Amino acid sequence: MSRVLIIESSARQQDSVSRQLTQTFISQWKAAHPNDQITVRDLAVKPVPHLDINLLGGWMKPAEQRSDIEQASLERSNQLTDELLAADVLVMAAPMYNFAIPSTLKAWLDHVLRAGVTFKYTETGPQGLLSGKRAYVLTAPP
Repeated sequence: MSRVLIIESSARQQDSVSRQLTQTFISQWKAAHPNDQITVRDLAVKPVPHLDINLLGGWMKPAEQRSDIEQASLERSNQLTDELLAADVLVMAAPMYNFAIPSTLKAWLDHVLRAGVTFKYTETGPQGLLSGKRAYVLTAPP
């Protein structure tokens, strides 16, 4: 059994092409992999906070030096990262708003793209640490 994590980011709940793509993906995936566990994180319904000084402080300080607010911000971010690490398959539904991904998706990426956890720096540049996972990006032009 594989774990599939789907990240929805369209602000539109209806008439969204990226959400239609996601529903098609889920239907086809379930038909091919009926025992897989699918988790949908809808960033429009439950947005994650954008990076702020509390989260940055939580990342930069040893645990014993963090404030309660920094620790709470870090724990929320850790939950998102742990959810990604536990997934075998990542599906990101990414509509295009003003020639870019939605800010909610960017905020999620800011939480889960972590040096030493999901990638590392090497002499030749960043290197991913999520080997063995598959990722799909479902996008629709504006």
